[in-house]
Amino acid sequence: MRMLSFLLLGFIFESLCLLQVFGDISEKRYSRSVVNLVDLLRTDYDLVLNLENYASLLSKKAKLIRRGIQQMQEMDQKGKSESTNIWDSPFNAFSLIRHMQADWLMWHHYLEKPVGQEEVAYLEGKIPDLPHEVDFEDAAEGMRRMQGTYELLSSDMAKGLLDGVQYNSSLAAVDCLAIGQHLIKNMRWKAAEQWILSGFEAHARDVPQTEMQLLKGPIKSELYKKLGDLRIQEGKPEKALEAYQTALRYSLHDVELYQQYQNLEDQIHTLSVAEPIEELDDEYEQMHLPPCCSGRCKVPRHLRKLYCVYNHVTNPFLRLAPIKTEILSVDPFVIILHDMVSKRESTLLRSISKEALEPSETVNAENKKYMVDRNRLSKSVWFETNKTEVTKILSKRLGDATGLDMNRSEPFQVINYGIGGFFGSHWDALYLNEHRFGVGIIDRIATSLFYLTDVPQGGGTYFPGLNITVFPRAGTVLFWYNFDMTGDEHLRSMHTGCPVIVGSKWVVSKWIEDKGQEFRRPCVNSGSNTKYLLSVEKLLI
Repeated sequence: MRMLSFLLLGFIFESLCLLQVFGDISEKRYSRSVVNLVDLLRTDYDLVLNLENYASLLSKKAKLIRRGIQQMQEMDQKGKSESTNIWDSPFNAFSLIRHMQADWLMWHHYLEKPVGQEEVAYLEGKIPDLPHEVDFEDAAEGMRRMQGTYELLSSDMAKGLLDGVQYNSSLAAVDCLAIGQHLIKNMRWKAAEQWILSGFEAHARDVPQTEMQLLKGPIKSELYKKLGDLRIQEGKPEKALEAYQTALRYSLHDVELYQQYQNLEDQIHTLSVAEPIEELDDEYEQMHLPPCCSGRCKVPRHLRKLYCVYNHVTNPFLRLAPIKTEILSVDPFVIILHDMVSKRESTLLRSISKEALEPSETVNAENKKYMVDRNRLSKSVWFETNKTEVTKILSKRLGDATGLDMNRSEPFQVINYGIGGFFGSHWDALYLNEHRFGVGIIDRIATSLFYLTDVPQGGGTYFPGLNITVFPRAGTVLFWYNFDMTGDEHLRSMHTGCPVIVGSKWVVSKWIEDKGQEFRRPCVNSGSNTKYLLSVEKLLI
């Protein structure tokens, strides 16, 4: 599993780099769901077989040409070695005339005849289904967000060391170069330099060459060239010149690179070097990178006194089969419900969702419309509660566990996260208090998050206001209220979907509406009145 995860990561970077040269093709957003990468790997396998067929046809053609060369060389040698003039014979003379008149025309037609047209057409037919540049950008941003959130070194990531866990594979130099190029494009000079330097380290490791190196030439030259480009942006022309000079040692016949070197040298001599470009200010983003996604932050003292109980109070049936409930916070009310999804139910949900997944959307704060956003790197699909027997069962089970009316809830949203998949910090409530109370708009009183799979590393749900990180455990449900006991939005209900480091994170969201819960969770003055509630807060008595 560890090796496959990292191999898929390296594969997608390399294939995406190559595919940026193609035109406008359909965007399937492969990087936003790791479940798609298995299909992508199968496609790669098919294309490799197709390329093998193409090579076989070329080999057959080359073999026939070599046989023809051998025969003609034997004939020429015979003509030179004969003691008498073999052309005195009319037969030999005629054969030579016929050979020179007809055979070379035949060779001309044979050499002109294209080889592997079917294989070329097959590849062209596959191009619309392959990743596009936007997929590479999603993947690179996922890696960057992962690195920043968990404070990982690019050199460690490149050799397969992720947050203290060493994996059995690593990134190739071309992968490091691709990430560096992406960071340069986004004006992140320091991070780009680290990835380029990691590319040199990767090149020094004993790893096989990738096909991209075979097609493009020495990767070391590319690394030095990109380092030179970076130095120019930083306003360090002399260091850029050194990098270009070193790159030329590995690509002696690169005319374009030599021209860049000459132009820069002239600019330095004439003092006409361009001004450095200021690096993108990451201060705002650093403030919003969740600092406790690793789960290593200290939990507040008052939260350490909480407990686990068997819930048998929100539904009479639970007296026979109580639900294990872990209370994480009282204000806002946050709990984990255990054994809520069976392995069979999880498998069925993932199976029916896989082919229907689309890039996940977020709600625009201004116009309340849904949009695909880089702040959410995942794919999802919506299912009505009565879609299948599994969704009906999960809805009924959630209603029993929370005491809320599931007839007043949104559809299920099944989600699979991509490379470094995350969901930036946000609140689930959609409207301001004055809008919700004044107009009577329906809003999300509570959120339930079903975890369908374990995640080996990363992928936790973090509450910044509580300093709590909850990691995915298959079969559990994370439940919390977005409003306090008076109906106002609870600001500490803000949460973050932390970047996935390794693994496939499958979750199901279900938001519960406030309208229809008036008698189950009415507004009360304080937590001391929870005994009058029909909802799960009764456990606090």
